[in-house]
Amino acid sequence: MEQKKYLTMKERICFTVGAFGRSGIYTLMSMFTLVFFQNGAGLTLKQGTTIILIGRIFDALNDPVMGMIVDRTKSKWGKMRPYLLLSPVPIALTTIALFSAPFEEGSTAAFVWALVTYILWGVAFTVQDVPFWGLSSVITPLESERTSFISTARLGSTFGGILPALLVPILYQSNMGYTKGFFLSGVIFAVLGCALSILIFFVSKERVPKMDHTPSFKETFVVLGKNKLLIIVIFAAVLGSTMVTANQCADYIGNYIIIQNYTDFTQIFQDFLPGAQKLLIDNVDAAAAYDFWIPRGTIVTTLTVAIGVGMVPAMALFPVLRKKLSLKQIYIGSALFGMVVHALCYVVMAQDVTKVNIYVLWVFLFLMGLPLGIYNVITYALIADAVDYLEWKTGERQEGVCFAFQTFLSKVNAAVATFVFGQILDRTDFKPVDKSLVDIAGRQIFFQQSESTQKMLVALVTIVPAIGFLLTIIPMFFNDYTGKVKEQAQKELEAKREAKMQ
Repeated sequence: MEQKKYLTMKERICFTVGAFGRSGIYTLMSMFTLVFFQNGAGLTLKQGTTIILIGRIFDALNDPVMGMIVDRTKSKWGKMRPYLLLSPVPIALTTIALFSAPFEEGSTAAFVWALVTYILWGVAFTVQDVPFWGLSSVITPLESERTSFISTARLGSTFGGILPALLVPILYQSNMGYTKGFFLSGVIFAVLGCALSILIFFVSKERVPKMDHTPSFKETFVVLGKNKLLIIVIFAAVLGSTMVTANQCADYIGNYIIIQNYTDFTQIFQDFLPGAQKLLIDNVDAAAAYDFWIPRGTIVTTLTVAIGVGMVPAMALFPVLRKKLSLKQIYIGSALFGMVVHALCYVVMAQDVTKVNIYVLWVFLFLMGLPLGIYNVITYALIADAVDYLEWKTGERQEGVCFAFQTFLSKVNAAVATFVFGQILDRTDFKPVDKSLVDIAGRQIFFQQSESTQKMLVALVTIVPAIGFLLTIIPMFFNDYTGKVKEQAQKELEAKREAKMQ
């Protein structure tokens, strides 16, 4: 007998479109916040990474609490959908505020403004993020539909993430500069994300039956402690946080490896030796000193797009792999592949960092994107499994709390990767941007970095992620909710749900 279908085409399209819009905002924050803090707000690397770390520690408390609130929500729209209606406008406002710099560069007021707006943005985004992805666990009771639903949405999310990577570097490397370029970016993606992410509220329906009993906060933590699969996923994600470093920090590789290597600094500075560059040549033209066929403003874009192009086929292939392999096998296999590719990239690129071949780098970034694409989808599938696992073991179904940990983990990944990158880079002789140094067209001038700093940059986006891929495998070996055990659990759950709906 043909299995009943639950999802509508409107739900699939609007969820994917919503994921596209939200991802533009999230990528702007996760990929460019450190760059903006340093070059737009005039903060130091240590100040910027400290703000990011504090914000993510706050989210460690904020996300699970939001999950518990979702699980206790009772309304005519269900427990997930009300927040999908109420959250887009606050997200848009805090995004614009985050990428504004109303105070003197590097001042205490600038630091406090950046910290407060970063935390407020995190709160606003969490209010939407937890129920948005949690919706996938209640919109259909079928794992097969859920897998394709999530995979399609993550594809939309990836394309949405490519958009800021395309546009933002062009804006801030134009004569707008960092401050105006980032503010305009904030406005664009805030409005776009707000308009698109609210659509799913109007077309979705929560179909998985609610629990008869709503557990207390204490009961929630006791029950979650019994969710072995969720604990495994959390440890795997935290240990593997640095896997995403290359994607998070492509801006530095683009500016200080590729662009620098194609720039003649004798045409920019009067004293062109690294470390002594202070005075610009009269009427300097940064574009004339740069000798490569790809425009300066699009170099960073090509790097992030190369990773994104690798992620897309991997996510599209995931449902196919899922038919033949378990989530555990896919997770471990893709992590091993990622570790090897990143390590090999370092071996090739570190031989002479002053002559990095961008075409070879594109190939490696494409290959790096493949395991990241799998990771981008599989964590949601594992969290959804953790919801079912908890229901199977305890009779309690807590989608909100479980998916709160997914949103928390995605933020932790970005925060840890950025923090590690910034803290290590701060211990080199890296020279940050001096916003007073611009050419005759108003374009920002970058200092030339030393060869040792360039080599460390390469290590930070290859060796550090490789270590993350290695560490993330360890907890996954303990995942036994797979194969026949999982098949039996799914049959028992389906029988219970059918009996409850009769």
